[in-house]
Amino acid sequence: MGSPGQSRRLFGAQRSLHDLLGGGTVADVVLWRRKEVAGGLLTAVVASWALFYCVPGYTLLSFVSQVLMILLTVLFVWAKAAQLLHRAPPPVPLMKISDKSMSEASEIAGNFVNKVLLDFENIALGKDSSLFYKVAFVLVLTSIVSRLTDLITLVYTSAVIALTIPALLEKSEEDIARFLEIASTYVQACGGACEEYKCKMTKRISEKKLR
Repeated sequence: MGSPGQSRRLFGAQRSLHDLLGGGTVADVVLWRRKEVAGGLLTAVVASWALFYCVPGYTLLSFVSQVLMILLTVLFVWAKAAQLLHRAPPPVPLMKISDKSMSEASEIAGNFVNKVLLDFENIALGKDSSLFYKVAFVLVLTSIVSRLTDLITLVYTSAVIALTIPALLEKSEEDIARFLEIASTYVQACGGACEEYKCKMTKRISEKKLR
């Protein structure tokens, strides 16, 4: 049990949930430190799911195509009208990916692919048994889940869980940790009582056999 002045953490973790999630922008969004961004993402996820599943015949591809068509049409008409009226063109930002960003992205992607290939090699050659069991468990779980739902629904559900459960855990971390400590103490007490009862019964049976 922790001291009264010490905050309880789940499973005795030494670091906060924010640190366990990386402590960066993603952690801030997931834990609702940036409420506007997190709320906007959650609203967009729920609204898109409702749009694509409640409106028949409406898909993500058709939605993206229509939005791009409307955007390009508005910008095109705006630019042509600006030329005729001698006005300023639409304020379109300069969209260009720098060479440094491309190099960093390619390096990250290359490192990830190399790690996946190395892990595959270690599993195929029987060098890492624990990794094999982990991958097998994930694949079996994915197979089971895929039978219950489709990929799009799974992605939406995962996004909603990622934007809600961690924040709720952080908000109620001390209460959950306290409950788990009480439950663990109760389970240990029950286990001790069962073990004591088992020893007594074994002793009685042994005494009867000796008689």
